[in-house]
This record gives sequence, C-alpha cells and structure tokens, in this order.
Amino acid sequence: MSPLYWERHPDGPFATLIAVATSYLHPEIDDADSLKRFAKSEDNQKSRVFKSELREALADPSRLPAGELFAHVKYDEGSDEAFLRQLWHDLYGDETP
Repeated sequence: MSPLYWERHPDGPFATLIAVATSYLHPEIDDADSLKRFAKSEDNQKSRVFKSELREALADPSRLPAGELFAHVKYDEGSDEAFLRQLWHDLYGDETP
C-alpha cells in the first residue's frame, strides 16, 4: 500500500483537511458525529487548521490534490466542491466560509 497523501506531503496543501476527513469520513469509519465535535473544538490547533484549509478549499477547489479527497472519503456529492460545501454546512451551519 502506498503512503497516504499527508504522509507523502506532510506540509502539502490541504494535508490536514484530507487527513481529518479521512479519519472521520472514510467508508469503514463514517463517524460524522465525532467530526462535528472535533470541528467545534476551537481550542484545538488541528481543528483550527482543518477549518482554515476547508475555507481555502471552498474558495478554490481546483487547488486540491487531484483525486486525493475522493480516494479516501468516497463521497456521493459528485465533486470535491459539492462535498466540501456540504461538509461546511454540516459542521458550521450558516457561518460564512
């Protein structure tokens, strides 16, 4: 098995976003409730980086490493952008990204 994106590129763009999404939303895990708790923990540096990277990805989804998010999360929304918009809404409600 090849190393995961965030292992290959620990300082790469969106490494935290992809790692966290995979940790909670991989099809074998699917723990959206725990992800919601994680996302609300503003005192956690990793959750702040996750939120910041999610904002950046929503602003320009073309910057996401090709296929990496879908390879680990397997979403049904049809595109990275649609998945990220739904994820933002699920985690942060009507807060502006």
